[in-house]
Order: sequence, then C-alpha cells, then structure tokens
Amino acid sequence: MTPETGRIRNYLLLALVAALLALGCSAYGAPALPAAVGSWSMSIETPLGTQTPTIDVTGDASGLMVSMGSPDGTVDATDVTFGEDGSLGFTVVVPAGGQDLTLVFSGMVEGDSLTGTFATDFGDMEATATRAVE
Repeated sequence: MTPETGRIRNYLLLALVAALLALGCSAYGAPALPAAVGSWSMSIETPLGTQTPTIDVTGDASGLMVSMGSPDGTVDATDVTFGEDGSLGFTVVVPAGGQDLTLVFSGMVEGDSLTGTFATDFGDMEATATRAVE
C-alpha cells in the first residue's frame, strides 16, 4: 500500500464513521407527542341530556395538561395521566347549579377517537370524542 492509497483509505473510513454518527443522531430526535395531544369534540350522555364540551390536550412526553371548555367557560383538569397503551385519565371540577361537580374521566385514545367514562357521585356517564381537524 502506497502512502497515497493509505491516505484515501483513511479519508473513506473517516467519511463512513461521520455518516454513521449522523444517522445515529438523526434517529435519536425528539420523542413523539403522545397520541392524546390535540383538540377533541366530545359528547357526554348526562341525566340532563347530551353535553358537548371541547377537550384540549397539550404537552409532550414529559407531561400533559387538559382543559375542558363549554359555553359556560373553561376549566383545567388535574390528575392528568396518559399511558403507553393510549389510556387517558383526568379530573375536572365543574360548577353545577351552585355546587361543584367532580368528574373523573378514564378512557382510551385510538387514532382520532376517544372513548371513556366520567365517574361522578351520581353515577357514570359515557363519553365519546373525535379529534377536531384544525
């Protein structure tokens, strides 16, 4: 091997190592957003009829925030959880006839659908939602 071919070989090896490092770093990237992130148009079957709040889920893999909006205003949720299996949970306290009503949601996100139940002191209420297109 001549000094010239040795130098070319070293340059090719260096280029290969650089390409492998670049490929490895690009695959590392930021984690994907949880599937629950987005705006949801919800329908809740209540004893007083169907209610249609909006659910806004924001955040990233480190944590989510949920707010529920209606014509009466917006409330922020507490105890927000999201599992790798698509399970979503949160608690909201809403004003109802001069009292506060605690709603504890547990459900599943599957693609652009969210289904679950709001547990209350007065029984469970079924809820479905679709992702709002923005």
